Amino acid sequence: MPADKSADNDARQRAKAAEAEEVVSEVDDDEEDLEDAGARGLTASKGRATPSRRQREEEEDAPQGNLVTRTVRNLREYFEGVRSEIEKVVWPTREETRRLSTIVLIALILSAIILGLISGLFTEVFRIGLVNPLVLVVFMLAGGALLYFIGRYFSRSQESRY
Repeated sequence: MPADKSADNDARQRAKAAEAEEVVSEVDDDEEDLEDAGARGLTASKGRATPSRRQREEEEDAPQGNLVTRTVRNLREYFEGVRSEIEKVVWPTREETRRLSTIVLIALILSAIILGLISGLFTEVFRIGLVNPLVLVVFMLAGGALLYFIGRYFSRSQESRY
């Protein structure tokens, strides 16, 4: 059995070598044809230098036309871009719009009430503090202590293990 396998491998290797020689001879034939045509290598010359990427970008970015035509072209490109973006928008249905508008209005009213209460509280504290400065100082110290303990609590609970 081992002799049969080695014979098969030898036959496969000879077939691959023959295919490779055929490909090389075809490439040599193509090169001879191109050399006859006056080409260098495998491709024909263009007769000019290839522009660099920077040169192509500068040519593309160079302003074309006068001020009026550039302005009109830029405005047209802008509105075409806006139109293409608006076509991509998925508009909400009437029910979604009504539901979301209700949520926004409720959040607006609640935040206005809460901010109004906070403003009224501070106005009263400062009004009383102007009459009796000790009340204002105690209130400020209590607020500072509250902020200190809140900061300590959150910094302790979010400590990293790493």
